[in-house]
Amino acid sequence: MDQTEMRFTTGEFAALCGVTKHTLFHYDETGIFSPAIRGENGYRYYAPAQIEVFQVISVLKELGMPLSDIKAYLDRRSPEALLELLEEEEEALTEKLSRLRRLRSLIRRKAELTRQALAVPPGQVVVEEWPQRWYVATAAPGITDAGKYAHILARHLEYCEAHQVASPYALGAILPVEAARRKDWEGYTYCYTQVDKPIRGVRLLTAPAGRYLTYFHAGSFDTVREGYQRLLEWADVHGLTLGELFWEDVLLDELAGKGYDQYLLRLSVYLDGQNFEQI
Repeated sequence: MDQTEMRFTTGEFAALCGVTKHTLFHYDETGIFSPAIRGENGYRYYAPAQIEVFQVISVLKELGMPLSDIKAYLDRRSPEALLELLEEEEEALTEKLSRLRRLRSLIRRKAELTRQALAVPPGQVVVEEWPQRWYVATAAPGITDAGKYAHILARHLEYCEAHQVASPYALGAILPVEAARRKDWEGYTYCYTQVDKPIRGVRLLTAPAGRYLTYFHAGSFDTVREGYQRLLEWADVHGLTLGELFWEDVLLDELAGKGYDQYLLRLSVYLDGQNFEQI
Protein backbone atom coordinates (compact mmCIF):
# COMPACT_ATOMS: atom_id res chain seq x y z
CA MET A 1 0.00 0.00 0.00
CA ASP A 2 1.54 3.30 -1.01
CA GLN A 3 1.62 6.48 1.08
CA THR A 4 -1.26 8.08 -0.79
CA GLU A 5 -3.55 5.28 0.40
CA MET A 6 -2.26 5.29 4.01
CA ARG A 7 -3.31 8.78 4.95
CA PHE A 8 -5.45 10.68 7.44
CA THR A 9 -7.48 13.79 6.96
CA THR A 10 -6.74 16.74 9.21
CA GLY A 11 -9.71 15.87 11.40
CA GLU A 12 -8.72 12.22 11.67
CA PHE A 13 -5.10 13.01 12.47
CA ALA A 14 -6.12 15.62 15.03
CA ALA A 15 -8.37 13.07 16.76
CA LEU A 16 -5.56 10.47 16.81
CA CYS A 17 -3.15 12.95 18.40
CA GLY A 18 -5.66 14.48 20.82
CA VAL A 19 -5.47 18.02 19.46
CA THR A 20 -7.68 20.34 17.46
CA LYS A 21 -7.54 20.91 13.73
CA HIS A 22 -6.66 24.53 14.52
CA THR A 23 -3.42 23.33 16.16
CA LEU A 24 -2.45 21.42 13.03
CA PHE A 25 -3.30 24.40 10.83
CA HIS A 26 -1.15 26.66 13.06
CA TYR A 27 1.80 24.25 13.00
CA ASP A 28 1.55 24.02 9.22
CA GLU A 29 1.41 27.80 8.77
CA THR A 30 4.46 28.33 10.99
CA GLY A 31 6.44 25.53 9.35
CA ILE A 32 6.78 23.42 12.48
CA PHE A 33 4.78 20.43 11.27
CA SER A 34 3.22 20.11 7.84
CA PRO A 35 1.07 17.41 6.24
CA ALA A 36 2.79 14.72 4.20
CA ILE A 37 0.42 15.20 1.29
CA ARG A 38 -1.53 18.09 -0.16
CA GLY A 39 -4.33 17.07 -2.46
CA GLU A 40 -5.10 18.86 -5.69
CA ASN A 41 -8.19 20.17 -3.90
CA GLY A 42 -5.94 21.80 -1.27
CA TYR A 43 -6.83 19.34 1.46
CA ARG A 44 -4.13 18.30 3.92
CA TYR A 45 -3.36 14.61 4.51
CA TYR A 46 -1.08 13.13 7.16
CA ALA A 47 0.89 9.87 7.00
CA PRO A 48 0.98 7.29 9.82
CA ALA A 49 4.75 7.84 10.22
CA GLN A 50 4.02 11.44 11.23
CA ILE A 51 2.24 10.38 14.42
CA GLU A 52 5.50 9.71 16.27
CA VAL A 53 6.97 13.02 15.08
CA PHE A 54 3.93 14.89 16.33
CA GLN A 55 4.06 13.08 19.69
CA VAL A 56 7.67 14.17 20.16
CA ILE A 57 6.70 17.76 19.34
CA SER A 58 3.88 17.56 21.90
CA VAL A 59 6.23 16.20 24.58
CA LEU A 60 8.80 18.92 23.94
CA LYS A 61 6.10 21.57 24.09
CA GLU A 62 4.75 20.12 27.36
CA LEU A 63 8.27 20.26 28.80
CA GLY A 64 8.27 23.97 28.09
CA MET A 65 10.37 24.16 24.94
CA PRO A 66 9.30 27.15 22.81
CA LEU A 67 7.84 26.33 19.42
CA SER A 68 10.62 28.34 17.79
CA ASP A 69 13.23 26.04 19.37
CA ILE A 70 11.28 22.96 18.31
CA LYS A 71 11.20 24.26 14.74
CA ALA A 72 14.93 24.99 14.85
CA TYR A 73 15.61 21.39 15.83
CA LEU A 74 13.30 19.99 13.16
CA ASP A 75 15.05 22.13 10.54
CA ARG A 76 18.45 20.58 11.43
CA ARG A 77 17.31 17.14 12.58
CA SER A 78 19.71 14.23 12.43
CA PRO A 79 20.32 11.09 14.50
CA GLU A 80 23.08 12.86 16.40
CA ALA A 81 20.94 15.95 16.99
CA LEU A 82 18.07 13.74 18.19
CA LEU A 83 20.32 11.96 20.68
CA GLU A 84 21.60 15.30 22.01
CA LEU A 85 18.08 16.65 22.28
CA LEU A 86 16.76 13.60 24.13
CA GLU A 87 19.64 13.63 26.61
CA GLU A 88 19.15 17.33 27.32
CA GLU A 89 15.42 16.93 27.80
CA GLU A 90 15.90 13.91 30.06
CA GLU A 91 18.14 16.00 32.30
CA ALA A 92 15.63 18.87 32.30
CA LEU A 93 12.80 16.48 33.06
CA THR A 94 14.73 14.96 35.98
CA GLU A 95 15.18 18.43 37.46
CA LYS A 96 11.50 19.24 36.89
CA LEU A 97 10.39 16.02 38.58
CA SER A 98 12.57 16.88 41.55
CA ARG A 99 10.94 20.32 41.80
CA LEU A 100 7.48 18.78 41.49
CA ARG A 101 8.22 16.31 44.28
CA ARG A 102 9.31 19.17 46.53
CA LEU A 103 6.17 21.10 45.60
CA ARG A 104 3.96 18.11 46.36
CA SER A 105 5.62 17.72 49.75
CA LEU A 106 5.08 21.43 50.43
CA ILE A 107 1.39 21.24 49.49
CA ARG A 108 0.84 18.17 51.65
CA ARG A 109 2.46 19.87 54.64
CA LYS A 110 0.38 23.02 54.06
CA ALA A 111 -2.79 20.91 54.01
CA GLU A 112 -1.72 19.20 57.24
CA LEU A 113 -1.09 22.55 58.94
CA THR A 114 -4.48 23.86 57.76
CA ARG A 115 -6.26 20.80 59.21
CA GLN A 116 -4.45 21.37 62.50
CA ALA A 117 -5.49 25.04 62.49
CA LEU A 118 -9.14 24.11 62.01
CA ALA A 119 -8.99 21.96 65.13
CA VAL A 120 -7.61 24.56 67.55
CA PRO A 121 -9.77 26.28 70.20
CA PRO A 122 -9.89 30.05 69.38
CA GLY A 123 -10.10 32.30 72.40
CA GLN A 124 -8.62 29.78 74.83
CA VAL A 125 -5.34 29.66 76.70
CA VAL A 126 -3.71 26.23 76.67
CA VAL A 127 -0.41 24.66 77.67
CA GLU A 128 1.20 22.70 74.84
CA GLU A 129 4.21 20.42 74.63
CA TRP A 130 6.29 21.39 71.60
CA PRO A 131 9.40 19.90 69.97
CA GLN A 132 12.38 22.03 69.04
CA ARG A 133 11.63 24.39 66.15
CA TRP A 134 13.71 26.37 63.66
CA TYR A 135 13.12 29.78 62.09
CA VAL A 136 14.74 31.77 59.31
CA ALA A 137 14.62 35.20 60.91
CA THR A 138 15.21 38.79 59.81
CA ALA A 139 15.61 41.72 62.17
CA ALA A 140 12.38 43.70 61.99
CA PRO A 141 12.36 46.85 64.15
CA GLY A 142 9.47 49.00 63.04
CA ILE A 143 7.53 46.07 61.61
CA THR A 144 4.22 47.78 62.44
CA ASP A 145 5.06 50.68 60.12
CA ALA A 146 3.69 49.82 56.66
CA GLY A 147 6.54 51.52 54.80
CA LYS A 148 9.28 49.95 56.89
CA TYR A 149 7.57 46.57 56.84
CA ALA A 150 7.62 46.48 53.04
CA HIS A 151 11.43 46.85 53.06
CA ILE A 152 11.83 44.32 55.88
CA LEU A 153 9.62 41.80 54.12
CA ALA A 154 11.46 42.29 50.83
CA ARG A 155 14.80 41.72 52.53
CA HIS A 156 13.49 38.61 54.29
CA LEU A 157 12.02 37.10 51.13
CA GLU A 158 15.20 37.85 49.18
CA TYR A 159 17.22 35.98 51.78
CA CYS A 160 14.84 33.01 51.70
CA GLU A 161 14.91 32.90 47.90
CA ALA A 162 18.68 33.17 47.75
CA HIS A 163 18.99 30.20 50.12
CA GLN A 164 16.18 28.20 48.49
CA VAL A 165 14.04 28.21 51.62
CA ALA A 166 10.65 26.71 50.78
CA SER A 167 8.24 26.62 53.69
CA PRO A 168 4.53 25.85 54.15
CA TYR A 169 4.36 28.26 57.09
CA ALA A 170 3.08 31.81 56.90
CA LEU A 171 5.31 34.66 58.01
CA GLY A 172 5.52 35.09 61.80
CA ALA A 173 7.00 37.62 64.20
CA ILE A 174 8.68 37.88 67.60
CA LEU A 175 7.58 40.29 70.30
CA PRO A 176 9.60 40.42 73.53
CA VAL A 177 7.51 39.67 76.62
CA GLU A 178 8.67 42.87 78.26
CA ALA A 179 7.48 44.90 75.27
CA ALA A 180 4.04 43.29 75.60
CA ARG A 181 3.98 44.08 79.32
CA ARG A 182 4.74 47.72 78.52
CA LYS A 183 2.05 47.58 75.82
CA ASP A 184 4.71 48.57 73.33
CA TRP A 185 3.03 47.15 70.27
CA GLU A 186 5.76 48.56 68.05
CA GLY A 187 8.41 46.56 69.88
CA TYR A 188 8.64 43.59 67.51
CA THR A 189 12.24 42.49 66.95
CA TYR A 190 12.11 39.84 64.20
CA CYS A 191 9.95 38.45 61.44
CA TYR A 192 10.51 34.82 60.56
CA THR A 193 9.65 31.85 58.42
CA GLN A 194 9.46 28.53 60.21
CA VAL A 195 11.11 25.48 58.64
CA ASP A 196 10.69 21.83 59.59
CA LYS A 197 14.41 21.08 59.87
CA PRO A 198 17.73 22.93 59.91
CA ILE A 199 19.07 24.06 56.54
CA ARG A 200 22.79 24.02 55.92
CA GLY A 201 24.22 27.47 55.35
CA VAL A 202 21.11 29.29 56.59
CA ARG A 203 21.14 31.35 59.77
CA LEU A 204 18.38 30.19 62.10
CA LEU A 205 16.73 31.09 65.36
CA THR A 206 15.84 28.10 67.51
CA ALA A 207 12.91 27.68 69.90
CA PRO A 208 13.68 25.01 72.49
CA ALA A 209 11.57 21.92 73.04
CA GLY A 210 9.30 22.12 76.06
CA ARG A 211 6.03 23.51 77.31
CA TYR A 212 4.52 26.68 75.91
CA LEU A 213 1.68 28.83 77.09
CA THR A 214 -0.45 29.40 73.99
CA TYR A 215 -3.40 31.53 72.96
CA PHE A 216 -5.27 31.25 69.67
CA HIS A 217 -6.53 34.61 68.49
CA ALA A 218 -9.31 34.77 65.90
CA GLY A 219 -9.31 38.19 64.28
CA SER A 220 -6.85 40.62 62.76
CA PHE A 221 -3.42 41.99 63.60
CA ASP A 222 -5.19 45.14 64.77
CA THR A 223 -6.78 43.23 67.66
CA VAL A 224 -4.00 40.75 68.42
CA ARG A 225 -2.84 42.84 71.40
CA GLU A 226 -5.95 41.56 73.20
CA GLY A 227 -4.48 38.08 72.91
CA TYR A 228 -1.18 39.17 74.41
CA GLN A 229 -2.95 40.82 77.34
CA ARG A 230 -5.01 37.68 77.86
CA LEU A 231 -1.88 35.54 78.01
CA LEU A 232 -0.12 37.90 80.42
CA GLU A 233 -3.12 38.04 82.73
CA TRP A 234 -3.53 34.26 82.64
CA ALA A 235 0.14 33.73 83.49
CA ASP A 236 -0.03 36.21 86.37
CA VAL A 237 -3.16 34.59 87.84
CA HIS A 238 -1.46 31.17 87.80
CA GLY A 239 1.88 32.47 89.06
CA LEU A 240 3.84 31.49 85.97
CA THR A 241 7.19 32.90 84.96
CA LEU A 242 7.28 33.53 81.23
CA GLY A 243 10.22 33.19 78.89
CA GLU A 244 11.67 36.18 77.09
CA LEU A 245 9.85 35.99 73.75
CA PHE A 246 6.37 35.70 72.33
CA TRP A 247 6.17 33.79 69.06
CA GLU A 248 3.37 35.09 66.83
CA ASP A 249 2.36 32.59 64.15
CA VAL A 250 -0.25 33.02 61.44
CA LEU A 251 -2.19 29.73 61.17
CA LEU A 252 -4.90 30.93 58.79
CA ASP A 253 -4.63 34.02 56.60
CA GLU A 254 -6.25 35.40 53.44
CA LEU A 255 -5.42 32.20 51.61
CA ALA A 256 -8.12 30.57 53.77
CA GLY A 257 -10.58 33.43 54.21
CA LYS A 258 -11.49 36.86 52.89
CA GLY A 259 -10.35 39.84 54.91
CA TYR A 260 -7.80 40.53 57.64
CA ASP A 261 -10.39 39.90 60.34
CA GLN A 262 -10.61 36.23 59.29
CA TYR A 263 -7.08 35.41 60.47
CA LEU A 264 -6.21 32.83 63.09
CA LEU A 265 -3.06 33.71 65.02
CA ARG A 266 -1.21 31.66 67.60
CA LEU A 267 0.66 33.45 70.38
CA SER A 268 3.02 31.34 72.45
CA VAL A 269 5.72 31.72 75.06
CA TYR A 270 8.19 29.25 76.56
CA LEU A 271 7.35 27.75 79.97
CA ASP A 272 9.45 24.60 80.26
CA GLY A 273 10.55 23.50 83.71
CA GLN A 274 7.49 24.75 85.62
CA ASN A 275 4.97 22.68 87.54
CA PHE A 276 1.53 22.59 85.87
CA GLU A 277 -0.15 20.01 88.05
CA GLN A 278 -2.22 22.64 89.83
CA ILE A 279 -3.43 24.33 86.61
